[in-house]
This record gives sequence, structure tokens and C-alpha cells, in this order.
Amino acid sequence: MTDLIYEPDKNRFRMPTPAGDAIVSIRWEGDVMVLPHAEVPSALRGTGAGAKLAKGVFEQIEAMGVKARPTCPFLLKVAKSDPRWQNLFGV
Repeated sequence: MTDLIYEPDKNRFRMPTPAGDAIVSIRWEGDVMVLPHAEVPSALRGTGAGAKLAKGVFEQIEAMGVKARPTCPFLLKVAKSDPRWQNLFGV
């Protein structure tokens, strides 16, 4: 996987790609990391880059051991597609 960078000072995860950065924005509600938005460069839409980004972010959240809640419809769709992520997020 392309390197995923957690940038807490910018409230996001960033995945550099040749077409530009793919991002998942975050915000904190108490001790819960909320994931309201994911975006990939338009040239990568439909290529699986968004799912790759989402899974990378989910793996990083899992490794961080923090509570998280995806609210972005795309991230929710990816989370619901795999029992591992269903369990992580309770969806």
C-alpha cells in the first residue's frame, strides 16, 4: 500500500498518489475520532483507490487503539463490507 500519513495537526489522514493526495478528514468528539469525509483525486475515482484509502485508515485507527466513527457514506459502505471493520466500528 502507498504510505498513509496521519496528520493530527491538519485533522486528516493523507495518502500521496501520483495523481495527488487522497484524504480522509477527521474531527474529535470527546475521545471519539469522527471520519466525516473521504476524497480521492478525480483521476483515481472508480479505480479502487478510495477503498484502499479507507482500509488503510481503518488499519491505522485499529493500530492506534482509539474509538472511531465513520460518518462519510463511502467510509460507512467500506466498513460494512468486511466483518473486521463492522466489529471495529459497530456498524
